[in-house]
Amino acid sequence: MKATDTFRNPQFGHNCAQAVANKYKELYSNQNIVEAYAPYVGGRAPGGLCGALFAARMAVPEHADELEEEFIKICGASTCHAIKTEHGTPCQVCVDTADKLVEKYTKK
Repeated sequence: MKATDTFRNPQFGHNCAQAVANKYKELYSNQNIVEAYAPYVGGRAPGGLCGALFAARMAVPEHADELEEEFIKICGASTCHAIKTEHGTPCQVCVDTADKLVEKYTKK
């Protein structure tokens, strides 16, 4: 299952951060990570980060900066506001990118 499978899916109702956190929930110490990430949507993640990027950074903290650099190359920015207003990158692309990057960095 991909993170995008649960993103905005009525069956799951996951926002961008929840979709990434749900797929990789075994990487987090918080067992209620999906619930905990409910507020991190629409630029409300710390620092205004994209929620999907925030969840990805938290999943692989030892590679967070590298992951963010790659995310920016693909999505255009790291903050939700810039991604949407300056680059027009769809949220679906951000969720998919974060998903693929977590997968990449957990296989290293």
